[in-house]
Amino acid sequence: MPSRFRLTFLFLVIPFLLVFPLISVAQSPESFGLPVQQTLPGSSGYTFKRLKEKITEFFKFSRQAKFSYRQILLEKRVSEFVSLVENKNQLDFANSSQRLAYQAGILAESVVNGNNKDKELVLTLFAKYKPILDKMRDHFPANSAFWLLSQQDIDTLSILSQKLK
Repeated sequence: MPSRFRLTFLFLVIPFLLVFPLISVAQSPESFGLPVQQTLPGSSGYTFKRLKEKITEFFKFSRQAKFSYRQILLEKRVSEFVSLVENKNQLDFANSSQRLAYQAGILAESVVNGNNKDKELVLTLFAKYKPILDKMRDHFPANSAFWLLSQQDIDTLSILSQKLK
C-alpha cells in the first residue's frame, strides 16, 4: 500500500506538471531576435534615454539617416514591449503600447511618399513584429485591458501596412 506521502506527492505534483506547460510563459526579447533593453519605461534613466533618442533623431539630417534611425527606434519599442510583458510590469504597459504605435506611425509616415524599396522594408518589419505582438497579447486574458492594448498595436500595424500597399 502506497504511503500517505507518496499519494500527497502524486496529487500535488502530477497535476502541476501537467498544467505548467499550458501556462503562458513570457519570452525574452532575445528569443525573438530583438536587442535587450537595459533601461525600460518606469526606470529612473528612461527619461534620459528618450531625451537622447530625440536629440539623436534631430541631428540625423538626411532622409535616409532618419529612416534608418526610426527603424532602430521601432525595434527598441517592440523590445521594450516584450520586456514589460516578460517582467509583468503592468504600470508602464499602456505608455509602452502607445509609444510602439506612435513609432510605427512615424516610420510609416516617413515612407508614404518615398520609394517602393523603403515601403517594402517597412512592410517587412511590420510583418516581422506582428507575430511577436500576437504572442505577447496571448499572455493576457482575452478582452482584458492589457489584451486590448496589445490588440490595438497589432491593429495599428495592420492599418499602417494597408496604407503603405
